[in-house]
Amino acid sequence: MSDEPSPPPSPLPHFFHVSPFYPEVTEDGKIDTVQFLETSKAFIKIYDLLGTAFYVVKKDMAGNIEKLYKTYNKSPEKYKFLNDLIYLEKEDPTIFAVDALLWLKRALEFTVIFIKGLCEEYKKGITTDRLDHLATDAYNKTLKRYHSWLVQNVFKVVVKAVPYRSVLIRSLYYVKVGPEAALFEDVSLYTKRLEENLTVIVQMYDEWGLDNDQKV
Repeated sequence: MSDEPSPPPSPLPHFFHVSPFYPEVTEDGKIDTVQFLETSKAFIKIYDLLGTAFYVVKKDMAGNIEKLYKTYNKSPEKYKFLNDLIYLEKEDPTIFAVDALLWLKRALEFTVIFIKGLCEEYKKGITTDRLDHLATDAYNKTLKRYHSWLVQNVFKVVVKAVPYRSVLIRSLYYVKVGPEAALFEDVSLYTKRLEENLTVIVQMYDEWGLDNDQKV
C-alpha cells in the first residue's frame, strides 16, 4: 500500500473557473483589443444565469461589443490595442466606437460591483438569500446617473428580479455545487484582472475628455 498522499481533487467547474481572463495590461498601459472583446463576449453570458429580466443588459453589451469589432475589423493591425482604436477614432463624430466602449465599460462596472458585493458578503459571513440590495447598490453607483427617469424605472424592476443567492451559486456551477470558498477565490482573481482593464479605460477617457453625463 502506497504511503504517497492522494492528489487533491479536481476543482468543480464553475463559470469563473472556465471563463477566459481579461488580458493583462501591457507595461505601457495598453489592452489587446481582440482579447478584451472576446473575453467580454464570454463574460456577458453571466446574464443568462441572472434570468430573463437581465436580457436587456446582455443585449446592450453584446451590441456594443459588435460595434467595437466593426471598427477593429477596418484595420486590425492599426487597432491591435483598444487604446489606439479609441485614440484614432475619437476625432470622427460619425464613429460609434468611443460611445460603444463607454457604455460597455459602464455595464462592466455595474457587473463587477454586484459580483464584488457577493464576495464581500461571503467574507463577512452574510448568507442572506436575497441579492436585490447588491444589484440596486451596483446600479446606483454606475448606470443610474446616465439613465432617464423612464429607464431608471425599468431597471428598478430588473434589479428586483436578480435570483436568490443559493440559486445563483448553484447556477454558477456547471455540474454540481462545490465549496463557496473555491468559487469566491476564483471570482476575486477574475474581477481583479477585469478591474485592471477598467482602470485603464477610465484613465483613457478622462485624459482625452471622452466621458459625458448624457442620459438615455
